[in-house]
Amino acid sequence: MIVVLEAVSAPITGRRIEVRAGSILRFGRTTRSDYAIGEDSYLSSLHFAVECDGVQARVRDMGSSNGTFVNGSRITEQLVQEGDSLAAGESTFTIHLDASTPAEVSADAGRGNTATTPMFTGPQGGPQGPGVQTATVSLPGGSGAAAWPGYSRGQSILLRALYPSLPGPSPSVPGALPAGAGTVYAVLDAVRDSRIQAFLDASGERYLALDPSARVQVYVVAPTPQGRLLDVLIKDGWGHGWGFFCVSSFAMEEICTHLRNYMTLYTGAGRPLTFRFWDPRVLRVLAPALPPEEAADFFGPLARILVEGEKPEVALELALTPRGPRQQTLMLV
Repeated sequence: MIVVLEAVSAPITGRRIEVRAGSILRFGRTTRSDYAIGEDSYLSSLHFAVECDGVQARVRDMGSSNGTFVNGSRITEQLVQEGDSLAAGESTFTIHLDASTPAEVSADAGRGNTATTPMFTGPQGGPQGPGVQTATVSLPGGSGAAAWPGYSRGQSILLRALYPSLPGPSPSVPGALPAGAGTVYAVLDAVRDSRIQAFLDASGERYLALDPSARVQVYVVAPTPQGRLLDVLIKDGWGHGWGFFCVSSFAMEEICTHLRNYMTLYTGAGRPLTFRFWDPRVLRVLAPALPPEEAADFFGPLARILVEGEKPEVALELALTPRGPRQQTLMLV
């Protein structure tokens, strides 16, 4: 699916802007945005974003001064439909949704390969392949397993999925699991909630920016099991699209280096787009559908990925197998 913004009022009347599946385009007055409209002095430097996950389209205000409006109503975040009116600053757009046109995007800057959503070509390329293997699993450790202290039953299920060998928070090493099990990392998008950066700073835990140029505000951290940050991520962040968890035996620097390879996709015309794979709405659609070779490239050092489902009481656990990604559904109830 492609989202097309058709400008119907000054200063860029007649311009058509495409947002392809699996991508987000940020609009504003300056080059801080992905698509700058310098002619519109009423836009904020970073004003609004349009996201397309291949199934639906969403508009999100980026904390603008003058607001973002859909069909005349000021919004913070809203799904949009065919024919909706989007207004920001002096610019007004009509939304068009083209579900018949596949997105031509590539994560391979060097080769310029293309792929059809929900698949994309990773840095090493790879052919099309079979779909995901799925399963629904019950409470890890049995239905009678005790809850982690201070957490609900559903939250405890999620924590045991992340830390399967721990009865509750005990290690003092950040994110550490028993020998050979790996480290739990959280990949967090600070744009989703203005408090995320403050939570990271206040936690005292080490974290790294995924993009040193700060084009995106995404961070990688290994939360300590008994720490306040993990408590915030589980109780405040889960179900609100803050990012995802992953488990790896590799160091944080190596995780960041690997994930940076997937930050930018290219259209068939060679135009770069930010690929927001850390957004749960994108990750849970695209990652499970990768064919085996592309899945091996994408997972790389990641042994497992845990991401929220469409409802907060559902978690999806993704792991790599020789046949491609295996998806398990955890019911957090």
